Amino acid sequence: MSPSTPQLNLLAILQKTGWNRLAKREQIMVGSLIAGIAALLFFSLVFSPLLDSRQRLQKSLLKKQIELQDIRALQQEYRSLRQQSGNIQQSLTKRPDSFTLFSFIEQQATRAGIKQQINYLKPSEVESDGPLRESRVDMKLQKISLKNLVDFLKVVESTENVVSVSRISIQEHGKEQGSLNAVIQLITYSKRGD
Repeated sequence: MSPSTPQLNLLAILQKTGWNRLAKREQIMVGSLIAGIAALLFFSLVFSPLLDSRQRLQKSLLKKQIELQDIRALQQEYRSLRQQSGNIQQSLTKRPDSFTLFSFIEQQATRAGIKQQINYLKPSEVESDGPLRESRVDMKLQKISLKNLVDFLKVVESTENVVSVSRISIQEHGKEQGSLNAVIQLITYSKRGD
């Protein structure tokens, strides 16, 4: 095949289409139209999908970065909880083996002078996994002054004995001025098997 064969084929195609019979102005218009259609096809078939793909990739990257930040925050929270668990376990080793939350609350109520205001004490165990077992006591105090309630809360919450107030509800007692009713939930932890 000679090097002029493709050129001949192009000339033959142009003659068959009637390109040679068009005026120069018409050739420019048709050429511009063909170039515009080619540009439109390139944009819609090549360039636009690339842009869409890039945008999806950027959105995916942003989502992954947010997920990574969430994972790092959860990791930090996990480390903090693990450290607290270690501190709790350390405190539990210092606590006497005979310790019970129920008797501790009664002792502190006597110490604060509010034992007569105790309406009820209800101990319970909370089902949980892990190395620690949670014990809870719900108590109701009636006709107690705000000062006595505060004094009791000061002595009953104990970092040495790992006792804390997890929930408290306070209401006025009827029409008596200065008297309150309080429902308090106290919790502690113990090692499994103790």
